[in-house]
Amino acid sequence: MPSSTKVSNLDAVKKINSRLNSKALKDIENAVAEILEDIKLHGNKSIKKFTEKFDHYTLSDADLKGISVTGNFSTLDPDLQNSLNIAKERIERFHLEEFKSSNFSQGWGFTGALGERLGVRYTSLDSVAIYIPGGKAPLFSTVLMTAIPAKVAGVKRIALFSPPPIHKTILGVADLLGIEEVYPIGGVQAIAAAAYGTETIEAVDKVVGPGNIYVSLAKKNVFGTIGIDGIFGPSELAIVADSTAKPQEIAADFLSQLEHGSGLESALLICTDKDMLQDSINEIEQQIESLKSHKTEEQINTIRSSFKNYSACLFTKNTDEICDLINFYAPEHLELQVENSLASILINGVRHAGAIFIGSNACESLGDYLAGPSHCLPTGRGARYASGLHCADFMKKSSLIDFRGVSSNCSAFKELTEHTARLARAENLEAHARAIINRVNG
Repeated sequence: MPSSTKVSNLDAVKKINSRLNSKALKDIENAVAEILEDIKLHGNKSIKKFTEKFDHYTLSDADLKGISVTGNFSTLDPDLQNSLNIAKERIERFHLEEFKSSNFSQGWGFTGALGERLGVRYTSLDSVAIYIPGGKAPLFSTVLMTAIPAKVAGVKRIALFSPPPIHKTILGVADLLGIEEVYPIGGVQAIAAAAYGTETIEAVDKVVGPGNIYVSLAKKNVFGTIGIDGIFGPSELAIVADSTAKPQEIAADFLSQLEHGSGLESALLICTDKDMLQDSINEIEQQIESLKSHKTEEQINTIRSSFKNYSACLFTKNTDEICDLINFYAPEHLELQVENSLASILINGVRHAGAIFIGSNACESLGDYLAGPSHCLPTGRGARYASGLHCADFMKKSSLIDFRGVSSNCSAFKELTEHTARLARAENLEAHARAIINRVNG
């Protein structure tokens, strides 16, 4: 809601960022750890037990061996098939261009002063799990946004986990992408199966994809046993608008994030025009009312709660302040609904944002479905240190240190060994010093 005149803009942003400091977090972490340990010890038996308890679903032995998705894509509505194919093509194009421009297939290197070759090579992960939320909003788009960059990177084994019963569109997209390993397992159980493996499920090298607080904390717990993409939470959006923006579009984009439904979603609107700010607030209220024909009373109340408690609508004309506010908020999504000259200033000034949407047509929903880049983005100020999901997240780097072209008898190499030995002995690591000295004195 609009900030009080007694509250600075920065204080208003700090307030909405505090939404994730939950006192109950420790209790949830403890519960998650117990479930993970149980599954680690008892495998499929525990997965069945917790799936019955949390999802009210009875898994069969066949389910735990993976279910077939062959033919599911053809059962989807033809118009939906067409849209999914377009999304697939656009997302693939983006990541293929990323792979090519980053020179992942070749790596990079240079020749040093002694004739040694130094560089980096990239290799793909052997296996990944993609976690796809189900429930009231089955995120079949996340199958595209996780599996496609993994496939482009060269990952050979992709295991899909989603709460049972898996939504037919999720199964259809898995079929479209040729994913052959699919498990109707959700929540902490899925993360445990991916990390530790069971009698029928082989563990993976990394797990990616969004989930609720239990999934996120499970990922945090297993990190180190396997890799994770990050610990991400409820959706968030920042919009910067000037007098050229349209209140109807601002309001619709604003509410598109608050409708995700956890109650902890957040949105920040910064306007350089007071009339635009008030018109946008009025429009947000009107559009919440219009959503009543599409959503339950509980869902509407959740949207209102997120708007009231975890959102802010602010006014400032100061571009430096706008950049400071955005960089502090570090949003998952940032829309710049401003004229080109201001957009250029803000693009240069904003350093922390998961994805930046520029111009009136760059609606955040495009990014969610088919613009190209993955919609898996850092939240909760994670954009200060993390990035969205890309091919690079499914690859690892190995440093290459090649001294085959350097003679151990040359004076330059002997000098290098002396420096190395001196540094090692300064750290009281005599064996390290001897290891290099042996190259020239052996």
